[in-house]
Amino acid sequence: MSLILLAWLVAYISLLVVTLAHLRDKAPLRTAVLLPLVPLLAPAQLISIGVTGGIPISPHSQDYGEACLFTRSTPVSVNQTICGPNRFFVKPYAVGPTLAFHLPWRVSVEAGMLYERFHKDVSQGLVVIHGGSPNFGQYFGASANGWLFPLQLKYIFKARQLSPFINAGATLRHLGPFDGMGTQVDFFLQPQRTSFHFESGRELDVAEAVGAGLRWRGVFDVSPEIRFLHWTSEYCQPVQNQLMLMVGITFPAWR
Repeated sequence: MSLILLAWLVAYISLLVVTLAHLRDKAPLRTAVLLPLVPLLAPAQLISIGVTGGIPISPHSQDYGEACLFTRSTPVSVNQTICGPNRFFVKPYAVGPTLAFHLPWRVSVEAGMLYERFHKDVSQGLVVIHGGSPNFGQYFGASANGWLFPLQLKYIFKARQLSPFINAGATLRHLGPFDGMGTQVDFFLQPQRTSFHFESGRELDVAEAVGAGLRWRGVFDVSPEIRFLHWTSEYCQPVQNQLMLMVGITFPAWR
């Protein structure tokens, strides 16, 4: 029954957030949506909202080495050999909102959304594809937006002003399309400035996540933690295992 209630709470609050986003100008409907939560909101600090940010403290990039492409001379230029890197990395920050649902026995469920920025540098020489057109070479940089959706079960060991905690759960990631600018070598081996756009090919990826940290209770809850993520797929991941230093600030503080 507790699991059913927990699942109901998570589903209801998720629906509530989406609904309120569409009913900002419809006060009667917004009241109707909130009304069933009144008995639950009567105990203080049932729900806290805030923001979470993080930085990587383990390697967060992958380097695949250099590649070179060649261009032919013209009346105004000479033959060139252009070399560039092949690498994939995530920018060293993640930030977004957090929503916590406080349950009995110092247990809480935390759901959030974190924004990340991914970047690829690609350098490629002549490539002949069987049954297709040859690629005479290209080099470019492209970036994409990534959204992480962590869902954590958190346990605080002591209800004190400074208390250790542990958490565990899963994180979903949606990676958007990559866009950037670079150079494409044409049939005459001349470099042409062009834009690049390609899909990541990943709608959702899943990571197992565990963490531990300290909660400081004041007017706000401030919760620094070390979080470990293991992505279940290596595809389109700079690294499969990550360590993040996370800091969450939520209000009101959980008493």
